[in-house]
Amino acid sequence: MWLAPRLVAFASLALVLSSAAASAIDEPARAARWEELRGAIFGQRPVADGTGMISLTAPERAEDAAAVPVKIGLGDELRNNIRELYLVIDENPSPLAGRFSFGPAAEPREIATRVRVDDYTYLHAIAETEDGRLYAVSRFIKAAGGCSAPGGKDQELAMKRLGRMKMKFAGTPELGKPLEAQLLVSHPNNSGMQMDQLTRHYVPADFVRSIKLSYNGVDVLTVESDISISEDPSLTFTFVPTMPDGEIRSEVNDSSNRYFEQSWPVRVGSGS
Repeated sequence: MWLAPRLVAFASLALVLSSAAASAIDEPARAARWEELRGAIFGQRPVADGTGMISLTAPERAEDAAAVPVKIGLGDELRNNIRELYLVIDENPSPLAGRFSFGPAAEPREIATRVRVDDYTYLHAIAETEDGRLYAVSRFIKAAGGCSAPGGKDQELAMKRLGRMKMKFAGTPELGKPLEAQLLVSHPNNSGMQMDQLTRHYVPADFVRSIKLSYNGVDVLTVESDISISEDPSLTFTFVPTMPDGEIRSEVNDSSNRYFEQSWPVRVGSGS
């Protein structure tokens, strides 16, 4: 009887060692995949190591591969000289998940969203400065099946709520101080890889293609996205209120050429 626990322990150790060996074998392929993507997106431009300048936060193992929280932070060195951020999910069918372009009204300290992850993969966050330099960091994540996972909502209900938006502020707006905001967009963001469980037919791709945010007519952030962004897209960003009574506006375009817009008041000291 005493052999049983030891056999289980040996089997567990063998499984861990086997997984580690497989990961080691996969590393050259993963490195080659990133080089392929880097060339496709940025051409021959050099991409420097962004460690210490960019932070990329995501779970090591996702609880839900169809809605993986990802956060990209920028250090002071980049924050004052940033033009765009790119989020690449190397092994996804559509690897370039998002391209974030900052406007004059942005406070580019952090971007957060939720993504689909189709297989064990590296995520890459790449920052492009105003003078065209590129810096990147990466993080490995264990998740699979996120791009083909069925939507969490009934399609008929999802279409009834299509394009509705919410804006949440983290705290009370203060004049001249960074204000974190979260935009929520009701949209199924169908990837084209999901199967309707009743009809057994694939649901056509239908996703948010772009989001434009502005404050009192001045650009804050423009996002170009694709099927890698999760159902009901979420976007957390930061801007600076410069007027006692202002307005933030969201404009959304999707792959079916629908257009949605909504505005919210930003009243300093009101918490609205």
